[in-house]
Amino acid sequence: MMRLMSAEVGNVVFMPHFCIDVIVKTDIKNLDNINTHNETKNIIKEGGKATNSAFALASLGIKCSIIAKTNEVGYILLKNFRKNLSKFLDVSHIKKDGELAITCAIEISKRNIMMSYAGSLKNFGINQLTEDDFELIKNSSIVAISDWGLNEKGTELAINVFKFARENNVKTFFDAGDPSPKIKKGINVREEIKKILNFVDFFSVNEEEFIDYKMEEFNGETKIIYHTSKFSSIIYKGREIAKQSSYVVDVKQLTGAGDVFNAGFIYAYLKNFDDNEKLRFANALAGYYISNCKYANKEDIEKFLKNDNLCRY
Repeated sequence: MMRLMSAEVGNVVFMPHFCIDVIVKTDIKNLDNINTHNETKNIIKEGGKATNSAFALASLGIKCSIIAKTNEVGYILLKNFRKNLSKFLDVSHIKKDGELAITCAIEISKRNIMMSYAGSLKNFGINQLTEDDFELIKNSSIVAISDWGLNEKGTELAINVFKFARENNVKTFFDAGDPSPKIKKGINVREEIKKILNFVDFFSVNEEEFIDYKMEEFNGETKIIYHTSKFSSIIYKGREIAKQSSYVVDVKQLTGAGDVFNAGFIYAYLKNFDDNEKLRFANALAGYYISNCKYANKEDIEKFLKNDNLCRY
């Protein structure tokens, strides 16, 4: 049985992306048929893989910190977004002398079209970290890096941070994200990722990323956390060691689902769930999020897991 209320665990550090998400929800089935002016439902919220995961994990009562860079306006907005989570979510390591990143996500026909301005994420390298940041990482349970695809210094940042983490017995979690920006520049993303995975404990990928990074050829020590709309699995040294079906829910929001899945997996890891429980919990947390358009707290996810009417694929 999953132990959601077990003893407190250490801090989790997420980096390096915070942005403002503008989520556009529309019933339009084909953008070719779009008019000059269209009525949509628009939502403004915190965004960026690192930030979404931190919010989802903090909502479960786990202490998290975000290391990122934005401007004064972005920082004020972020503090407002996390006002109900201030006990668990530390934003004091966010620099305020950068550019605000903004993503517009158009949710159409159960898929996302993402349009992003990376802001300060574009060149967030190891030189952006302060002594206090390194001390924070050193004393954490897990450090998680994401949005490598949008960061031109992503490989340098990941290798150096993950090396430092491992030297201090801190677990490492990596979600590289969509590699399209790097592929367009002619970068061999498979070779770049191989360099980083030498220092990674968990590498999270969706269906498209699994193909782009050629994970079917990977036989290293890193555990591949593979998540799709219908199932998730853990692959170790080329062999599937755990697999769980996703929950069938009424999908109301897609943006951030993978980030919430990551938060669920990290939570389950920290609570010492077995591998299948980790996947089941991560699937449940993501399922709750996409069907309720909000992050679950402990009570929410317990009710979700106890719902006998829920089906799985």
